[in-house]
Amino acid sequence: INAEYMGWQQLPENEHAAGTEIVLQNLVYNGMPRTLMALNTITEVGVKDRIVCDPYPSSSAKRAEFTQAGHKIVSELYGYKSQRFMMRMRLLHPAVGRWMNDFFYGRVRSRPGVSQKVRSLCELAAIGGQFVFPQFRGGIMVALTSGATIEEVRAVLDMTNEIWGPERQAMVDSLWRDLNIRRLIGGWKDERKASLNLDLHPGEVLKPNWAHLLDPNEIPSPNWRHPDITSLRQVVQLSDRTRVFAFAAAHSAAGNLSSLRRDWTFLTADQHRAGLEMLLETVAFCGFHRLSNALRSVHEQGVSTTAILPQKEDSLDSASFPASGESLLQQIYTSSYGPLNKSISKLHPDVWTWIVEFLYGQVLSRDCPGLSVAERELGALACMVGSVTFPQLRSHMRGALNCGASLEQVRGILDQTSIVWGRPEQANIDGYWLDFLRDRAGSQVRTTFF
Repeated sequence: INAEYMGWQQLPENEHAAGTEIVLQNLVYNGMPRTLMALNTITEVGVKDRIVCDPYPSSSAKRAEFTQAGHKIVSELYGYKSQRFMMRMRLLHPAVGRWMNDFFYGRVRSRPGVSQKVRSLCELAAIGGQFVFPQFRGGIMVALTSGATIEEVRAVLDMTNEIWGPERQAMVDSLWRDLNIRRLIGGWKDERKASLNLDLHPGEVLKPNWAHLLDPNEIPSPNWRHPDITSLRQVVQLSDRTRVFAFAAAHSAAGNLSSLRRDWTFLTADQHRAGLEMLLETVAFCGFHRLSNALRSVHEQGVSTTAILPQKEDSLDSASFPASGESLLQQIYTSSYGPLNKSISKLHPDVWTWIVEFLYGQVLSRDCPGLSVAERELGALACMVGSVTFPQLRSHMRGALNCGASLEQVRGILDQTSIVWGRPEQANIDGYWLDFLRDRAGSQVRTTFF
């Protein structure tokens, strides 16, 4: 990421507030690490104006406003499809349904300063480089429903080559040719179709009231080790279960759904709840779209009835999220917690609110018996090695150690990089690991987070 490619230097100062909003909403598409790197870039170039409207900590009344705003924005953007859309999100996991409404749309997409039309077109530009085909068509429909024309949508998609490269442009062009353009015009505004779109499609994998979940006795236990684990250097302190969790989280972040489904078959029924938790936390590192596709893939593979607890999810009290987030942040960052707060608040105060209350308080602090904070941090490392956000990767390497993981365990998870992300990325990580060890040997603690 640099100022030249982001175009920030060419953006008029009176558009800086709107431009910052577009960078902020990237969190829900590409995750927090890349969003922080982007915010740091534009801050270095110079931000003359920004909108601050989500102070920490948020009040119960403010959180209720986010819920209502989410309902309103979803209804506006998805039209007659809105009820079916939210039903699908909830069936993927009750937590995702709540996060999608309250945070994605209620807290981020409902912010002032930019129209929903512009936000939707920018979403298409942001996901052009991801393999999230269902969201590609959905994103086009949302843009059209919010007032964009076919020509404006196509103009944004034509920018894919400049932003993501010719291979992704070819992919976008192929997907565009498969669309029925005449049926797209107008988006999802036709109220006459509302009554026809209340229920899920008969061929849908997800079923009302989670009727598609499997009895634990119907789920076969793996009879052999994960083949990718057998090819890795053995680490006595690192269990196969933790390695499979890390593989699943990384394949979710990479959008490699076939490998994710294979990973899932190496979990027993009683490990499915923890496995889902590892996938849920990837929303912090790769965004909502890849999380949604990952959850759908494991539902297709088969999820135990013991893995999803709707009543428990619905009873969670949002008032506890700020304290839970602060506690977890202090556990992971220890003495760096204060500098982290200052650094992120300097980029944008509202981002600190989101990190504490949502990412750490609502996502990463979730209770799951048998899943430790150290395992969660190891899963975070497996996701982040492919995002080229090395300063934050270093922070989470230290965080894993602070939460009880050993150097051998951290190194063992990093050794999985080549299998998920490729050998060039593994070479980068190997070099970065040596740099990390030199810092530790010299008792040097870097407090640069971006």
